[in-house]
Amino acid sequence: MAFNDVTFPNTRLTLIHRLPDPMDREAWESFVDLYGPIIFAFARHRGCAACDAADVVQEVLTKVTRRMRTFEFDPAKGRFRTWLYTVVKTHLIDRSRRESARPHLVMDAGTDQIINQRQDESEDPNEIWETEYRRQLLHRALPTLRAQFSHKTWTAFRRTALEDVDPAQVASELGMTLGSVYVAKSRVLAKLREKIALLESEWESTGKGAAVRPS
Repeated sequence: MAFNDVTFPNTRLTLIHRLPDPMDREAWESFVDLYGPIIFAFARHRGCAACDAADVVQEVLTKVTRRMRTFEFDPAKGRFRTWLYTVVKTHLIDRSRRESARPHLVMDAGTDQIINQRQDESEDPNEIWETEYRRQLLHRALPTLRAQFSHKTWTAFRRTALEDVDPAQVASELGMTLGSVYVAKSRVLAKLREKIALLESEWESTGKGAAVRPS
């Protein structure tokens, strides 16, 4: 999936300020819905089997719940997702150290339950985190926009922006002019940016950004 045409602006603090309240179900459900899949995917990238990645999600959520009790917002420290990235990365490092001290089990290589699967050390962890964040925002935003556009407009957008197909080829496939393909792509992207900004407005701050000061 191509992300180059979609920007991901910083946003305001609404739900961040609500997380310290463990009884705020809406805020916590929103947090889990957005960041749960990101944490899971990141753990998989860093070498966890699927079952272990699911455990990592639950462990990190528990850790975040505890830290939110002493929540202190500091706009000079950066974005919320940057703080969460640090929490997740540190947790995975600690978990790996604990696992390395245990006896290793040899499992069927054909299964998904491979223990100590090695991550690609050439991958930048921060880049992986940001990519998964963008992917999750797109995953949440795109279905809400589909009904707003005709089949041809949506297909032109999907083929060019998401599948990175040459616009001239898409124009030929859909019986559209090249200019119409660009217009279709631009129209959907404009709405997509609005939707993503709305989603992010629940979690990040405008201006310099926001973060939770580690306790």
